[in-house]
Amino acid sequence: MPRILIMNAGTAQMSGAELTRAQRSLAANSAYRSAWFAHEGDLIVSPVVIPADLLSFIGATLDFDVSSLYLLVPEGARQSPVLDDCTLLSKAVVERINRHIRQKSNWRLYPCYSTEGVARLAARLGIPQTGDDFALQRGPDLLNRKSHFRQLATSVALPLPNGSVTADPNELFRAVTSLRDDTGSVIVKLDNGAGGVGNVILTGNESDPLPGARDTRQIPWPSFDSDALWSEMTTASCKTLVVESYHLAKSFFYLEYEIEDDGSIVFMNSGNIRLRKSADRSERALIWTGLELPSDLDDEQWLTAQAHAYRFVALVRNLGYRGMINIDAIIADDGRLLFNEANGRWGGGSVLHSIAVRLLGFDYSGCNVILSVRNVRSQSLQAAHDRFVQDEILFDRTRKEGVIPLASDAEAGTVECLVIARDRPAARDLEDRLLRMV
Repeated sequence: MPRILIMNAGTAQMSGAELTRAQRSLAANSAYRSAWFAHEGDLIVSPVVIPADLLSFIGATLDFDVSSLYLLVPEGARQSPVLDDCTLLSKAVVERINRHIRQKSNWRLYPCYSTEGVARLAARLGIPQTGDDFALQRGPDLLNRKSHFRQLATSVALPLPNGSVTADPNELFRAVTSLRDDTGSVIVKLDNGAGGVGNVILTGNESDPLPGARDTRQIPWPSFDSDALWSEMTTASCKTLVVESYHLAKSFFYLEYEIEDDGSIVFMNSGNIRLRKSADRSERALIWTGLELPSDLDDEQWLTAQAHAYRFVALVRNLGYRGMINIDAIIADDGRLLFNEANGRWGGGSVLHSIAVRLLGFDYSGCNVILSVRNVRSQSLQAAHDRFVQDEILFDRTRKEGVIPLASDAEAGTVECLVIARDRPAARDLEDRLLRMV
């Protein structure tokens, strides 16, 4: 069944109305890497033009004819890397999609995020889907807000850090001062800030940058200025902050599921979230280096995390949501499992899992390790490809090992790569070779 891929990452529902420069860049790069979801005959609605060399490489790697794809880039989207509902429902876009899909039957929408606009588009195209009624009422917004996550997770007894939802500077002050004694550190989260860019960690001790936030600040607790922090962190579109006790962790991981049209819950994948310190000592955030699939939890941790996460996903299913959902969690230094947030959309590991299944089979996690490696130095996708061929590390279907360049960031002069290896040491060895490239 051909699909209409809707690359609407970074919408206001996910990240708020005021995107930072970093978020805008991530939204554009997300569209490039999401092109790897494509199958023969799909229609891609993207806010940016997908480079022809990337599409050709995708077809060659995944073995399908990319000339069968139809790429639709709305005129209004060319000024922004974000595909919003207004653009998606414009007369020109609806007419262009309609003209194309009349050539075949039984199309299916496959959006990154199930917005109200996506549901309305489905109705206009005559492609109704289970879950549209929920999306029409903006139900998926519940799954992309940190405050709602705490509320829903509490109802199914997920283990969470101590915390509270705040709606003004006075509540923020009370929450921070009451939680600071739990661990000595507190994390303050913007309700709809994706990717950790809306989070700040407050600690009474001198500290290097800590995971999960854009800034780690040492503050004198008695004189904590809640008004200043409130003014700094909140936006015109978001006046809610979540405050939680901050726990040091020995493992950061996620679990991803798909809730199908009939309500079936399918476990998709799980991976480690990998971070490192910046070489720049003035940098106040850790650098996200990529993901590692599968996660390296031991059997007991895995079974416990799955049991908890499944209860949450079942609740979401019963509310009416259909689609992808991923849940972040940690194993704290004291051994406790704590869940942090959920996102009702494609996750960072979604496209990696999709590629791995197509190249290795559904059981790949039993005999392979998949790494995403960001910020590999290269001026272009083609240059990276040629270098990998020269160094004999380009992915080989026979050996089922090697490196795949996923997408390039011309402005940064880097390429994101996918490493496929037989085990973790072999994957790390390939990663080291990539990061030494100049």
